[in-house]
Amino acid sequence: MAKKIYLLCPSIQDGGLEKTLSIYANFLSKKFQIDLITNTFNSKKLKTFHKNVTIINFKNKFFIKNRILNNLFCVFQTLMMKEKKLVVFSFHDHFFWCLLKFIRIKFKLIIRTQTAIINKKNKSEEKNIKKKFFLRNLVTLFYKYTDLVITFSEQNKLFLEKKIEVKNVKVIYNYFPQYNSIKKIKKIYNVFFVGRLVPDKDPIFFLKNCMALSKNVKFNIGIVGKGSCYKMIKSISKKNNSNIKIYGYLENGLKKLNQKIDIMCITSKFDGTPNVLGEAVAYKIPCIAPKGVGLSNLILLNGKGGYLYKPGSDDDFKNKLSSILLNYNDAILKSKKAYKKLKRFNFDNTLKKLEISINEIL
Repeated sequence: MAKKIYLLCPSIQDGGLEKTLSIYANFLSKKFQIDLITNTFNSKKLKTFHKNVTIINFKNKFFIKNRILNNLFCVFQTLMMKEKKLVVFSFHDHFFWCLLKFIRIKFKLIIRTQTAIINKKNKSEEKNIKKKFFLRNLVTLFYKYTDLVITFSEQNKLFLEKKIEVKNVKVIYNYFPQYNSIKKIKKIYNVFFVGRLVPDKDPIFFLKNCMALSKNVKFNIGIVGKGSCYKMIKSISKKNNSNIKIYGYLENGLKKLNQKIDIMCITSKFDGTPNVLGEAVAYKIPCIAPKGVGLSNLILLNGKGGYLYKPGSDDDFKNKLSSILLNYNDAILKSKKAYKKLKRFNFDNTLKKLEISINEIL
């Protein structure tokens, strides 16, 4: 009989983390018995899971309003199942599970860290972003009590091993399948932002700089996503250019629009593995992303496979975007280089490595 793993994600939203969660769960369900524990009302997102993934969704309105309480509620409900040989794969908000290991509760704990440890050189980060980094780093002190930590970069692995003394850390990238897509020279290009419209992703930075540049270079602006910045984006776009189109949220938006998107812009203040960037490269779309944020440098080959701008710099962003627009053929050549190197995110280096790593601790 296949071993049971409880996959924990208290809140399921519309982002890259949730997409990776779905990919992991669906793959692991072929090898293990996977029970997904969550407390969410986003029922549409649950449709992405295969039928052999058992979904335990509590739908408790009281706890869902508070992230900490929601997390604690899901931990408690999992423990109440009284599994004799409990194996937990915490996908998000690990503190309470790590705390249980710290007080010597016996069970197997796997966690996945999906954001950067700290990027002190990124001076554009606002106070609330720095606060998030501080809290996340505080939680990492308990990672040493886990059985397996999955992270996204060698830099994070080194930090966890040397500074936190975590014994079992594996670098496992997100899985990006490659597609046979061709980009061509056009008279007017479509420049896109695809992702959650929240301050962390900084879609306002994207929109304002694109609008400023479009006064000198003609191109269309597209924004796909939803979030707290949506109303502000709508308001800004109405008062200004007619070359802006707001699509709202689209399920698999990049897949649906890949033929329309000529340039992809990532403007995150901090990130882990930016799924949108990896997916855009998989379609050979020329990309621009902030230097040193998440895996941008790795995916774009330190600028040889795309365009990296100084985080928070309006001028550098506009200069890089202008360079793509005015020399699109060069941008296509760069995107092809990044596409070839995307093989490091193939099945063997991602999902297969995940399976092997889990089997080693069971």
